[in-house]
Amino acid sequence: MPFLRRSSYTLTLAVIAAMPAALFAAEMDSDIHDALWTCTMENGQSWQCDQHDQTTPQNKDGQQEQNPAAPLQVSDGSPKVAAVTSDSTKEIGPKQQISGAWLCEANGSGGWSCLENQPAAVITTQAPPANAPAVASASHLNSDQPVIKAPAIKADINDTRYAAQDWYPITGAEKACYGVYIEPDSQLPPEGDEHLTVDADSSETQLGGLTRLEGNVELRQSGHFLRSDSAEVDQVSNQITMTGNIQYREPGLLLRGSQAQTHAITGETIVSNADYVVHDRALRGEAKRIIRMKDNRIRMEHSSYTTCPPNDESWKIASSSLVLDPNRGFGTARNATLRVADTPVFYFPYLEFPIDDLRHSGFLFPSLGYSNGDGVEIAAPYYFNLAPNYDDTLTPKIFTKRGLLLENEFRHMDSYGQQTFSSGLLVDDAQDKRDRWLVGVDHSGSKGAWSSLVDYTAVSDDKYFDDLGSSLDVDRSSHLDQLAEATYSRSHWSATLRAHNYQTINDSKSPYQRMPQLQVNGNYGYDLGQEVVFSYLTDATQFDRKTDNLSGIDRVTGSRLHLQPAISVPMLWSWGYLTPKMSYWLSHYDLQDQVAGQDDSIDRAVGVYSIDSGLIFERQLDSYTQTIEPRLFTLYSQEADQQGIPDFDTAEADFSYQGLFRENRFTGLDKIGDSQQVSLGLSSGFYRNDGSEMARFGLAQAYYFADRTVQLNGDTSVDTEKQSNFAAEAYWNPYSGLQLSVDTELDKGTLNPLESNFKIRYTPAINKTIGFSYRYRENLRSQAEISFIWPLAPEWTLMGRWQEDMENSQTPEALLGLEYASCCWKVRVAARQWIEDDSGGREDSALFLQFILKGLGTVGGGSSALQDIIGFKEREENDDY
Repeated sequence: MPFLRRSSYTLTLAVIAAMPAALFAAEMDSDIHDALWTCTMENGQSWQCDQHDQTTPQNKDGQQEQNPAAPLQVSDGSPKVAAVTSDSTKEIGPKQQISGAWLCEANGSGGWSCLENQPAAVITTQAPPANAPAVASASHLNSDQPVIKAPAIKADINDTRYAAQDWYPITGAEKACYGVYIEPDSQLPPEGDEHLTVDADSSETQLGGLTRLEGNVELRQSGHFLRSDSAEVDQVSNQITMTGNIQYREPGLLLRGSQAQTHAITGETIVSNADYVVHDRALRGEAKRIIRMKDNRIRMEHSSYTTCPPNDESWKIASSSLVLDPNRGFGTARNATLRVADTPVFYFPYLEFPIDDLRHSGFLFPSLGYSNGDGVEIAAPYYFNLAPNYDDTLTPKIFTKRGLLLENEFRHMDSYGQQTFSSGLLVDDAQDKRDRWLVGVDHSGSKGAWSSLVDYTAVSDDKYFDDLGSSLDVDRSSHLDQLAEATYSRSHWSATLRAHNYQTINDSKSPYQRMPQLQVNGNYGYDLGQEVVFSYLTDATQFDRKTDNLSGIDRVTGSRLHLQPAISVPMLWSWGYLTPKMSYWLSHYDLQDQVAGQDDSIDRAVGVYSIDSGLIFERQLDSYTQTIEPRLFTLYSQEADQQGIPDFDTAEADFSYQGLFRENRFTGLDKIGDSQQVSLGLSSGFYRNDGSEMARFGLAQAYYFADRTVQLNGDTSVDTEKQSNFAAEAYWNPYSGLQLSVDTELDKGTLNPLESNFKIRYTPAINKTIGFSYRYRENLRSQAEISFIWPLAPEWTLMGRWQEDMENSQTPEALLGLEYASCCWKVRVAARQWIEDDSGGREDSALFLQFILKGLGTVGGGSSALQDIIGFKEREENDDY
C-alpha cells in the first residue's frame, strides 16, 4: 500500500520523466554526482530549467549545442513534442520517437504526456489550471459533497462533520443506525487503466537528486488515488516520502495518515498516525503505524478495529500488533483486548481470525443461557475447515446441573449431492442418571436419472429435546423420521424404493413403518384428435409397527399390493374446462394379527368415475379485473366392503373448499370413499393490472345421492346426510404488506362456523411484522397464536410469540423480548415459558440475554427460540436492522 509493486515503480518514472534517461541507467557514470538540471514550475505556468556547472554537452557531430542554461519554454499554444536524451534537447515532430529517450508532448493544459521508448507506457504529469483553488473543488475526492452512486437511503451530504471519514447522517429513515459510509468515486480512474496522472501546485527537481512536489499532490492510477500536501522522491534510494494529510483510496477503502514512506521497487510502505475505513463492511480503525510489506502482508502497530461510527466508541478491539495476511486469509492479533464503553471485557494473548469470506478453522462465538431445569448453559463451538468440500463443527456445551454435552456436525459435498452427519453425547446426566445421545443423518443427491434421500434422526429417550435442546439442524417433531429412499426417473415414469421408520417421542400412537415400499408411477399423453392422458400407480409395501399397548385393528400389520390405472381427457378453453376421468383401484392385503371375524387375505376392486368442469366469466374494471368461476364436479365410486382393511397410511382429508372436488375423501390408499355426489362451487377472483391476485372468495357444497358406509378405524356407522356443510375460503391481499386468509366449515342449516382457520400477516417493512392465527373446531380445539416484531423507536424493538390453548386453558408457549440496537451493537433480553410436551406436562421457564457486536459476533443464547417468531429470520438476514 498505497500501490502495487509495478505501480510504485511507475510513480518513480513519472516524476523523473523529463530528466535525461541515461542518468538513471544501470551503467551511470559514477563521476557524475551533481545534479545537471534544476527545474521548477509555478502554478499554471511552464517549466523553468537551469543547468548547473558541468561540461557543456555536444551533439553527435561534435558541435556545441545552444546554451542549455537558457530557459526551456513550453507554450500554452498548439502542442509541441520535446525529446530529452543523454545527448541533447531538441524540438521534433509530433509522432516521432528517439531511441533510448522519453517522448513528452505538451497536452495543452499545462502538463506533459510522456512516453518512454521502451516499454510503451503513457504517463501524464499534469499541472492544475491557473485558476485552481487552494482547496480542492467538488470534483476532487476530498470534497464536502461527494458524488453518490444511487444510494439506497437518503443521506444528508451537507452535514460534513465526519465527511473526512466518508460518514454522513441519514434523514427520514427508521433505522437504529443514523448514518452511513458513502464512498465518493468521482476521481478514481477506471480499473485496468495503467495511465498515471500526477497533479501538484509546484515542483522542483534536481537531476540525480531529489524531486519535490508541493501543494495538493495527487496521484491517480487504475482505481487508486493518493494525495498529500507534499512529496519527495529520492532517485538514488527509490524512496518516496509524502507528508501532510495523507489520503489513499481504492474501491471500498479509505486510508489517512500524517506521513507515508514507500519504496518504489519493493512496494513496502509505512503510513504513520493512520486511520482507515472499509466502506462495504462499515468498519473503521486506527493505528500508530501501518506497514505494507513486500509480500502483501499488512502489519498494524497499536491498532484498533470497530464497526461503530466515527463519533461512537461503544466497542472496539485494540491490539499491540495486528498482521493481516491476504495470502492465507487470516488476521493475527497479539495482546488483543475487547473493550466495551472503553472498559476491557476480554483479553486475548493471541487471536487469529478470518479476513475474507472463505471458510477458516477457528472458534465461533460462544452462547450463554440459563433455565430452571439446566442451570447455566455455556457453549463454545469450534469450526474445522478440513477441505473445500467437507467441514466439521464441534460444540462443547456445559450445563451446570447436568454435565458436558458434546455436539458435532460433519458436512460433506460432492458431485452427486450433499450429506450431514450430526451427533450429540452427554455421558451420565447428573439429573437423569443415564447417558443421553442423538444421531442424525441428512442426505440428498442426484445424478442423471438417479436420486436419493436420507432423513434419519434418533435420540436416546423421549425427553432429550425437552431437557437438552440442540444446536444441530435435526428433526424435532413428535415422530422423528428415519427415512431412506432411492428414485429412478425417466421422462414418463419413475420408480422409488423406500424404507421409512419413526421414533415417537411422546405418548401418541406411532405411525406405521414402511419397511420397505416400492412405488412405480407413469403418465403418458396421446394426441388422438383430442388429448388423452393415461396414468398408473403401482405400490407394494410392508407395514409394521410396535404393537405394545395397542388393541383391535390398531395391532394389525401386513403387506399391501396396489395397482391404480387411470385415463382422462382434459379439454381446456379460454372460457372454461371439462375433464372426464376414469380410474380403477385394485388392492391385495396379506395381514397379521387380524381382528376376529375378518379375513387375513383381502382383495378389493373399485372403479372411480368423475367429471370436473367449470366456466370463467371475466369483466374489466378501472383498476382491476374480476372473474366469476362456477364449478361442477360429479363423482361416482363403486361400493365395496372395506371393513377389514386397516388404515396403514390413510386418514380423512380436511374439510375444505378444494376437498369437495377430490376423487377420494381419504388420503392414502387403504380407503376409497363410496361417494355418489355432485359438488357445486362458486368463486370469484380479483386481479390487478399487473396480473397479481388481490383477492379470492369461494363457496362450495356437495350433494349426496347415496349413504356413505366406508369409515376409518373399523367404524361401522353410516353417514346418511344428503348434503355436506358449506366450505368457504377467502383470501385478501389489499397491498403488499397485508395478507388475510380464512378457511371455514359452515353448518348447512344455521351457517354457524364449525371449524375455522384464520391467518393475518402485516409486514409493512423488513423490521415490522405482526402475525396472528386462530384455529377452531367445535368441542375439540380453540387455539390462538400471535407473533410480532415491532420497533418502539429507531433503537428499541419489541418482539414476542404467544400461543394460547383456550380449550385446555393452558399456554404452550410464551416468549417476550426487548432489543436495543445501535449502529454497531445490539442487546436482547427475552423471557420464555413453555410446556415441555403436549400432554399437560411440566412447565419450564428461561431468561435469555444476548449481545451482538456487529461485524464481530454474538454472545448469548435464546436465538433458536427467537427464530420461531414470524419474520425474525428475514430480519436477521438484513444487516441494516
